[in-house]
Amino acid sequence: MILAVLCSATTSAQETPFASLLEQRQSGVVIQKWDLSCGAAALATILNFQHGESFSEREIAAMLIDRPEYLAHPWIIRARHGFSLLDLKRVSERLGYRGIGLGGLSIEDLDQRAPIIVPVDLSGYPHFVIYRGRSGDEVVLADPAYGMRTMPLKRFEQALMIDPELGHLGFTVLSHQTQQGRAAAQLTNDQFLVAQP
Repeated sequence: MILAVLCSATTSAQETPFASLLEQRQSGVVIQKWDLSCGAAALATILNFQHGESFSEREIAAMLIDRPEYLAHPWIIRARHGFSLLDLKRVSERLGYRGIGLGGLSIEDLDQRAPIIVPVDLSGYPHFVIYRGRSGDEVVLADPAYGMRTMPLKRFEQALMIDPELGHLGFTVLSHQTQQGRAAAQLTNDQFLVAQP
């Protein structure tokens, strides 16, 4: 009888899925593998988990870099600290989506448009993360360099980068059938160029 109970407990334990803390943290986020690929990983995350695609960071990065000026002068990407929002828009549209850059965003605007890619400075360098929403006084982020994380709202507001002309920026990807919610200042292609992490 003891043997039967032990066998039953072992079988039950084997059937229960187990995920490490690292696997749990990285679930639902495409993790970046290169220092300047947060834009590629953030875009892959949005496409995969909001639109049902299955792109790797590498595939999106290859599409982002597939421009004559980047192929001829790859140092441009390093000089700009990665890809711009215009680069993300071009790839989104190449894949049949609407990439929309927005300026003048408040935290409430981010809440309404979540998930939305935003540029932040968390550790002394520009970086793209996905704002997923708020839980009380904490924001929920999908960070390509870390995974899912929460952060106090005040710290996030300090880390959120501000363009001197456009204010707080965000980038959202919609299918062509999706209608955008509340009106916000949409960026022109020239404004996209200055909007980089």
